[in-house]
Amino acid sequence: MNKNINIFGDVNNIGESNVCINKTIKEILNEYAGGMTGYKNVKLVQIGGPLGEVFKANNLNYKLSKYADSMVTDTIVFFNDLMCPVDFIRFCTRYVIRELGIRNDHVEKINILIENITSGLANEGDFEKLRETASEKADTYAENELHKIILYMADNFKNEFIDHIINKKCKTGICRKLFVAQCINGCPAEVNVPGYIALMADDRIKDAYSLMRKNNPLPFVCGMVCSRPCEDRCRRGEIEKTVGVRALKRYASDRALKTGEYKEDRLESKGKKVAIVGGGPAGLSAAYFLSKTGYEVIIYEANEVIGGMLALGIPEYRLPQAVIDKEVELVKNLGVEIITNTRVGKDVTLKELRNKFDSVLLSTGTHIGNKFGPDVKEIETAIDLLREVKVEGRKEIGENVLVIGGGDVAMDAARTSVRLGAKNVIVASLETFETMPASDEEKYEALEEGVEFVSGYGTKDIHEEGGKLKEITLKKCISIVDDKGIFSPIYDNEDLKKFEIDSLILAIGQRPDNSYLDEDIEINERGWIKINSFTFETSVEGVFAAGDIYRPGVAVKAIAEAKKAAQSIDRYLGGTGLYTEKEIEIPQGQLHYDLWFEEKINEKIINVAERVSNFKEITLTMSDIDAKCEAKRCLRCDRNTRSS
Repeated sequence: MNKNINIFGDVNNIGESNVCINKTIKEILNEYAGGMTGYKNVKLVQIGGPLGEVFKANNLNYKLSKYADSMVTDTIVFFNDLMCPVDFIRFCTRYVIRELGIRNDHVEKINILIENITSGLANEGDFEKLRETASEKADTYAENELHKIILYMADNFKNEFIDHIINKKCKTGICRKLFVAQCINGCPAEVNVPGYIALMADDRIKDAYSLMRKNNPLPFVCGMVCSRPCEDRCRRGEIEKTVGVRALKRYASDRALKTGEYKEDRLESKGKKVAIVGGGPAGLSAAYFLSKTGYEVIIYEANEVIGGMLALGIPEYRLPQAVIDKEVELVKNLGVEIITNTRVGKDVTLKELRNKFDSVLLSTGTHIGNKFGPDVKEIETAIDLLREVKVEGRKEIGENVLVIGGGDVAMDAARTSVRLGAKNVIVASLETFETMPASDEEKYEALEEGVEFVSGYGTKDIHEEGGKLKEITLKKCISIVDDKGIFSPIYDNEDLKKFEIDSLILAIGQRPDNSYLDEDIEINERGWIKINSFTFETSVEGVFAAGDIYRPGVAVKAIAEAKKAAQSIDRYLGGTGLYTEKEIEIPQGQLHYDLWFEEKINEKIINVAERVSNFKEITLTMSDIDAKCEAKRCLRCDRNTRSS
């Protein structure tokens, strides 16, 4: 039996299709809707109209016939990851009030609760109030269906509701009263992007750098390697090309630190001490905020260089150690003591630090690479290779290198292998080239440098001969995750590719070293430390954690978490808030009249022939003229207030 269904949402083919009701929702998505746009994931599906049944992607294998009899309208809507569950309920509630004309006290109570949550006016108890109200007996069919939607969304997206209420944050950028501009909301550290760009356009470079540091004490580092979530949400990008935010950040940081005279102040000592275990982006950032606020801070770093994975894992051609050192020096200038070559758990125990200090922050990241295959020296993890090259000066690699992985670490390993003189470098990933998690710039620069991609394949067999790596056989990957989004790849064992290799590099994820943790600090079944996701406190009072040690991510995520952890440590120690110095006045002048005629000025990359034989920095800082022109392309979305 077939049914005419109107398909809407974030799919490639919108419109009416004659669909067999015995098809699964997944089959309808792929065969009729043409899949999700932009290779995005399904977050929610609604069947049967604005008050129809909703479900997450783990129900995609249900057949349409399951819903056919209850569909008020013959519609299916697919929502991607940018759907906000709070705003979705807001839409459904407004539909009941405005379109169906139901305006009783009960619906109004729901409406007020939702409006407060989306406007930043809700308190901690409002989430349970919403659930309780939706659990009451409904007077009408429409209210009953609204109740079902509210309870489903509240149960399945609780963290996003709490984030709206506690942190006043809508990560998807839908609830506009919770943020000033999309770029600020997209940045995990919520750096005032249009503010510092306006300061740059006004030739106030040091003020621009200072404004960045209010939320991110490593802007020079981020100006080189940030994944640019702000640019993904840039409103100018909806018209033409986004503003080059990262390039401008790099320019302002470089110019502000050129003379070596950049100074910051701190509050007088509070007489309380904080130990930080790990000197990566999270540890350095927390130390910065706490030291400025008057705490005595000591960082214990196991390695000889400071910077964590920034220093150990990102190649010199992308992030020179000299850049890291410049911003580390600013942290030291605030009185932070950094003790290197000291491994907590070996040279000093965590228990000793807990007894000696008023509070402790754990920020040791993920420095153990995942590994599989025979025990031969030619098989190594990407993070070991990158560390040995950048820190220890390693200069050799095999002639025929294969890298397994699809992220930026895999790209770094492949491009490093090219620079070490490998003749053939292949990257094999389960994902297609388009859906690999590595950034586009990393993938395409790797292609330019001669890296070959074998996308959509995983490992079948690794062959050795006489204790040496000889060959690898790859098998076609049909799908990577199951319908619940759990990693569960399915392969076609008949579609195989074989490669003779003498070096295999594994870039398949990393995990934390928990060996130094005390027994009373809880970790979950997957080996990640347990924390309160809002206070960042561990299971032990006074011990906090931030960064990759509890949830892997990009550097700016770790920086953002470090500030929140520092705020919690300050509260724990009786403080009244972090010190961020005086406010910086943002220019509010008329937008440049040539705004609409300026074309994007991209960062200049050294040509392939010059860059592949060495580890010299490959991206050039903008010129003064280019930076000023690019800064004037900003649409200044921050001028729209939360109340408008």
